[in-house]
Amino acid sequence: MTESFDVLTPLVTPFDADGDLDVAGLESLVRHVSAAGVDGIVPCGTTGEFETLSPGEYRTVVRTATETVPEDCRVIVGTAATDVSTVHERMAFAAEQGADSTLVVPSYYGGRASGAGNEAFFDAVLADAPLPVYLYNIPGAVGQELSVETVAALAQSDAVAGLKDSSGDLPYVTAVLNRTPEEFTVYQGHDGLFVPSLVLGGDGGVSALSHLLYSELERAGTAVANGDVAEARTVQREVLSPLSEACAEFGFAPTVKALLADRGIIDHATVRPPRDSLSPDAVESVTGML
Repeated sequence: MTESFDVLTPLVTPFDADGDLDVAGLESLVRHVSAAGVDGIVPCGTTGEFETLSPGEYRTVVRTATETVPEDCRVIVGTAATDVSTVHERMAFAAEQGADSTLVVPSYYGGRASGAGNEAFFDAVLADAPLPVYLYNIPGAVGQELSVETVAALAQSDAVAGLKDSSGDLPYVTAVLNRTPEEFTVYQGHDGLFVPSLVLGGDGGVSALSHLLYSELERAGTAVANGDVAEARTVQREVLSPLSEACAEFGFAPTVKALLADRGIIDHATVRPPRDSLSPDAVESVTGML
């Protein structure tokens, strides 16, 4: 079982009531999660609605996050794009702003690429990469899985730090752990599998619920490290899994923003299309869970 673990927050991107970027809200959110004790933040990821940001907004989010976060909190910047040159531009900007590493998905348009095609895409991304790269497997959003074989091949590169897996597929995690070096980091991106992944030997989670439930994630991870299966199981079943299911039903960004707004941590729960805000009944349901 895992003896140490990380919890990182895939930051939502606060917008005001009109849908404009709320920079002050982002600064406040970064201070909130870092004060809670998370090991790192991940701006401009899936939960951050990166694909809805203009190039200028993207740079503002990255700059604001890196300037606001304390030095002891890592920053992994989402640098996804469908073309290698844009990925490189975003990686270079993240490095200039002082980020620690980047997070890259397979190219998410053009159908299901072959394993060789995805490997070639990442080989091009990794060429002269200014920061360590975390691979990101999220087939529900990208439209294809980053195969275990491709991950195992890319894991041999010194430029690749690890993987964030948001597939919700525990056998996939097991296979990756079995096929990659010991130092290769495997983060769970699905809150409903946080404890099972740790038990298998995963290294922690990039957890949307850590916006509000870092203490419960820490409690579960510590229980796993101590071999207290009953405690870890209780937190997973009674706290993490029900809210994770709600996030899966309503969308991670809309649900987390609704919870944050209810607690007064951000001013508005606004999301951008094609995401949709929660109905009043859904807000009541998820806030009741919390």
